[in-house]
Amino acid sequence: MTEKTFRAAVLHKIGEPLSIEDLYFPELTSGQVLVENRLSGVCRSQLMEIQGARGEDKWLPHLLGHEGYGIVREISSDVKKVVPGDLVITSWIKGSGIDAATPKYKSVKNISVNAGSITTFSEFSVISENRIFLAPKGFDEEILSLFGCALLTGAGMVLSFLGDASNKRIAVYGFGGVGASAAVVLHGMKPQELCIIEKSTQRRNRAIELGFKNVLSPEDFSLKNKRFDFCFEAAGETSSIEAAWDLLDTKGTLVFASHPAKGQKISLNPYELIEGKKIYGTWGGNVDPDKDLERIASLLRNIDLDLHKFLGEKFSISDVNSAISYLNSGKPGRPILDFRKA
Repeated sequence: MTEKTFRAAVLHKIGEPLSIEDLYFPELTSGQVLVENRLSGVCRSQLMEIQGARGEDKWLPHLLGHEGYGIVREISSDVKKVVPGDLVITSWIKGSGIDAATPKYKSVKNISVNAGSITTFSEFSVISENRIFLAPKGFDEEILSLFGCALLTGAGMVLSFLGDASNKRIAVYGFGGVGASAAVVLHGMKPQELCIIEKSTQRRNRAIELGFKNVLSPEDFSLKNKRFDFCFEAAGETSSIEAAWDLLDTKGTLVFASHPAKGQKISLNPYELIEGKKIYGTWGGNVDPDKDLERIASLLRNIDLDLHKFLGEKFSISDVNSAISYLNSGKPGRPILDFRKA
């Protein structure tokens, strides 16, 4: 690279704003790929890291971000999956390829900055080969940025657990990035009934704008009389997992993607398990990105909904803390870091 440094958002202390800093490019080692980031989604997982909800953070200071879209600029000699110039999805979900060592950066202030196998809150990222996938064709760049987490997880949890939806009554609890992705895929599968449950008025309105007809708040009286065959939960709280469980029929199935704060527990009636209810947690939708990304892309190409309504506001890297605040506020759509902005 001709550039000597690039800008990145660095977390130095739990609970404090991210700092925008200039970092030097490190030398690539085995299995590493240098990606010029074009867009990155801002996910609740990053919000939890910043707030300390993941427990003790031994890696401070460090970079953040785990879903993005960009261009491969350099590869180490043993990388076979991509070549410079490829347009790629970058994801926290592992696929094929080398599981490379995590990079360590140095700031212009001579401070060491840690990073995981993938980070995306920076103009450039050194990423492990097994976290990179060729971008599917036929989507605008803004939509491609969501394939690294929201679309893979939301669509994956449906495809991994549901099967035929035609005679099923289904609820999606939580209409953030993952929940909205699950709902869009379910819409294309044409279930007997599809209900969106979301506490945020703005997100409920966004679901209606997208074209969903049956959109309710958790407090809606009519929910007391509803019983679903499947519920896909992605609202992020132990209370929402429990509430989704209570909406199931006696033989219903709950699949949850939420990762509540470390140490929190859910409470369920064991007799309902004995009667036949089922509950499953999912890690990234249980997908294999190398196999499932194009399958999910094919489904989304044929869905009669405007995927751009998935998106929240776009922010430059300089405004990364505003993007975090946007996500924390419950506003609709996935906030996006746009590195194409000045």
